[in-house]
Amino acid sequence: MSVSKQKKVARELLQSAQKVYHYRRDLTSEGRLAELDKAVGEVDGLIRDKTTNEAPLVAAIDRLDALLCRIGGKIYPKTFWNDNLEVALVAAIIVIGVRTFFFQPFIIPTNSMFPTYSGMKTVVYEDKNNAPSVIMRTFRFLTLGAKHKSLIAKNDGTAVQLPMEQTANGTRLYARQVKGKKWIVFPTVLAEYTLLVGGVPHTIRVPADFDMQSALLESFPDSDPRLIRVAGGTGYALDFNHQVSAGDAVLRFDITLGDALFVDRISYHFKRPEAGDPFVFRTGEIPGIEGGAKNIVDKYYIKRIGGVGGEKLEIKNGALLANGEPRSEVEAFGRNERKEGEYKGYVYPTQSDPSNPPQLLTAPGVIADIPAGTFVALGDNSANSLDSRYWGLVPEKSVIGKAIFIYYPFTKRWGLAE
Repeated sequence: MSVSKQKKVARELLQSAQKVYHYRRDLTSEGRLAELDKAVGEVDGLIRDKTTNEAPLVAAIDRLDALLCRIGGKIYPKTFWNDNLEVALVAAIIVIGVRTFFFQPFIIPTNSMFPTYSGMKTVVYEDKNNAPSVIMRTFRFLTLGAKHKSLIAKNDGTAVQLPMEQTANGTRLYARQVKGKKWIVFPTVLAEYTLLVGGVPHTIRVPADFDMQSALLESFPDSDPRLIRVAGGTGYALDFNHQVSAGDAVLRFDITLGDALFVDRISYHFKRPEAGDPFVFRTGEIPGIEGGAKNIVDKYYIKRIGGVGGEKLEIKNGALLANGEPRSEVEAFGRNERKEGEYKGYVYPTQSDPSNPPQLLTAPGVIADIPAGTFVALGDNSANSLDSRYWGLVPEKSVIGKAIFIYYPFTKRWGLAE
């Protein structure tokens, strides 16, 4: 090895010596510290000396290395963990700092902003027994975040039935909440549904926000499901009157990931949120948004700012009006006004729960005066969006930031957020 390469090794050794000194000096005797100081000075002097020969430099390196091995503890000699743990911790701190103060990732769970943004969706296989190959599953997972789900019948059955439960708002599919893993590592909550095939329970687990009822209706398009009484359990079941044989796929579908985007947490510190901005906010300060004022669950929501403090808002013939004029700040407003493509226009809220009536823009001719320091949050998919029409205004302190870029999955929506 040449002298120049030996000097490079010596410089790296001096960095290790400095780390050992700072981390281990309280545990090292004065004599050893003096010995370390002498060995470091010797190596440093040889590095600086342009006439240094290889032999004395190698000898000095060996002496310093031997000393560091005696007093270095877990700091020296280097192992995989102590060499990389510090780097990993620094990287984690940087990532957390960026996420907290600059750009926060956010995945859209629902389709309240469709078609501008897409939430979690179901792709049902028409031929349930034609399972996709491993290669196709992997490709769809990498490009669309699609997770494949299937439920295979354990026995012959004359009906596919799903237990139902009674709620204050009517009857719905019964699901049991269970613990699961997201991306193999992160804990999450899943919804476990039980299907009865010939009376035998079969279970399938999906994300808690997944619309299982829509997936079932798509999976059995020719069925006319009816609510029936059953013994035990909840006492009710949704009967699809669908025959299957043992080994058949009762269900087979993909769940595609909702659009994953970055939220700019910086800009709103310097300028106020504006009408038309796609913004993310926390729900904890909005009574009634998650089950009423006594049961608030703090979540992140994404909607579009339909109005700001000081404006008068109105819905008229599918258009959103501000101070008597149709909103035009972004394309989504105009597309909804024209009912263009999959944009169906803004609609009045429906009365679904007598104990929690709609709050805003409730009927033709109703004009909402927006107080200062608040925002109206509306979904672009107005007919399928629980937003300010139902639970009221978003206070300024709840605003997190503005959606700026869709980074995954790789669809036509990839790129700058509208």
